[in-house]
Amino acid sequence: MIKFFRKIRQNLISEDKTVKYLKYAFGEIILVVIGILIALQINNWNEKKSNINQAKEHLKTIKLNLQDDIKQADNLLSETQTTIDYANDFLEQFKTLKHVDNNVQMYLIYMMFERNMEINESGINALVNSNGMSFIDKELQTKILNYYRYIEQLKSRELNANTEIKTMYEPYVKENYYWIYNKTNPWPRQSEFYKDDPRILENIDLKSVIDDKKLEIMIMNRRYQSNLLSEFYTNAIKDAKEIIAAIEK
Repeated sequence: MIKFFRKIRQNLISEDKTVKYLKYAFGEIILVVIGILIALQINNWNEKKSNINQAKEHLKTIKLNLQDDIKQADNLLSETQTTIDYANDFLEQFKTLKHVDNNVQMYLIYMMFERNMEINESGINALVNSNGMSFIDKELQTKILNYYRYIEQLKSRELNANTEIKTMYEPYVKENYYWIYNKTNPWPRQSEFYKDDPRILENIDLKSVIDDKKLEIMIMNRRYQSNLLSEFYTNAIKDAKEIIAAIEK
């Protein structure tokens, strides 16, 4: 093809047809420019298609990450609800609306447990680092970004609750109610561990527990923190399910 155009050009020059040659040269330039633009367009289209496919792969990873988040949040929600139930029952005994019983020993131990949601952000990190966010639906972009911002708030709330446990609640209970570690404690791990303990039980004073106003305030705080966490876990599950549904579309 190049030889063909070159031959035409040479014929025009040899025949001294300057005007025709200039027109031909201009036309040739236009054809070259059009060819370049088409090539660039095809390259841009291929690149965009590749970026879209890559973004879809990252969305698949995000979906897997969110499915794991939902499982964790479901378990943590169940555990948090147990904490709330125990706190409510415990506070009924503090208010003397219920008779004090051995369950308070179990409640004291259970409320030491910290809650941590381990978030795998491999999908969202890959999507952002590859500049793939711009190649997905705008509404889905917003949902994903809002979800991970909300997770940051959730982690902050967990940190607050866990810090309170480690610095205030747990040290206080272990210092003042160390005797709850015995075979009369209904908590399965305790009763199983101490079931063959032949020692005579002493210093078990359940009434001293419900007379402790400072402890009552701590139980109120544990209930408050658990209610907040319950709301966070519930919303995280809801948002994650919405994103998964959008990805699957």
